Amino acid sequence: MRQIFRVLSAVLVLLAIALVSALIAMRFAIHGAEVRVPALAGLTVPEAAARLHAKGLEAAIDGRYYSTTQAAGHVVTQSPMPGTEVRKSWRVRLTVSLGPQKTAIPTLEGMNESLAGITIQRTGLQLGDVLSMSDPYAPQDTVVAQTPLGQATDVQGPKVALLTAQPVVSQPQASVMPDFVGEPFTAVALAILHAGFNLAPVGSPVATAPPAQPAAPSGTVVAQEPIAGSRIVAGSTIHLTVQP
Repeated sequence: MRQIFRVLSAVLVLLAIALVSALIAMRFAIHGAEVRVPALAGLTVPEAAARLHAKGLEAAIDGRYYSTTQAAGHVVTQSPMPGTEVRKSWRVRLTVSLGPQKTAIPTLEGMNESLAGITIQRTGLQLGDVLSMSDPYAPQDTVVAQTPLGQATDVQGPKVALLTAQPVVSQPQASVMPDFVGEPFTAVALAILHAGFNLAPVGSPVATAPPAQPAAPSGTVVAQEPIAGSRIVAGSTIHLTVQP
């Protein structure tokens, strides 16, 4: 009995050792795959990429901006920040300096959109977002605003965004359809034509027309389409059913 107890104790000790070893190995495997992001500001892009690759990390360019503190082609900022622990193969995003701003931002307001785009490219800048808005006072596709402004200094990036004019879309004037049922056809027809609507030939089919009403006087409107209360625009055609 005592021998069995000793065997079981030995087995439990071995299991405990194996479990502890597995936990240590797992912890080492997890933390062994983590590295600290190095400081990259001021390095050239090839230098920064080489330093990242040496730690098993990747480099990605996240944009290029004017800078008075870093020479052209050197890293300005990075993400994640230096010292951050990340897993290997993590992609570190870099912003790269274009050097100090040397190109004057042209004044584009009043130009046609196409001419403004050509001017931007000839100046060595890049065309950014082009948005439009309704403007009743400017010709279509004319630049009415820009970012950055013309002749601006201390500009962050080389892209110039434009806002162009588009014609104002007029909405047709709507009216409320009156109730003509029970009214004399002659008076109704004159009112419809005077209001700028079209009158369909009497006797043309009306989807909602009820059968003729014997109690209604001859020449009286007994159905209409559109129905009373509907919204109609100028030039719409109105169908009437008239009591024979």
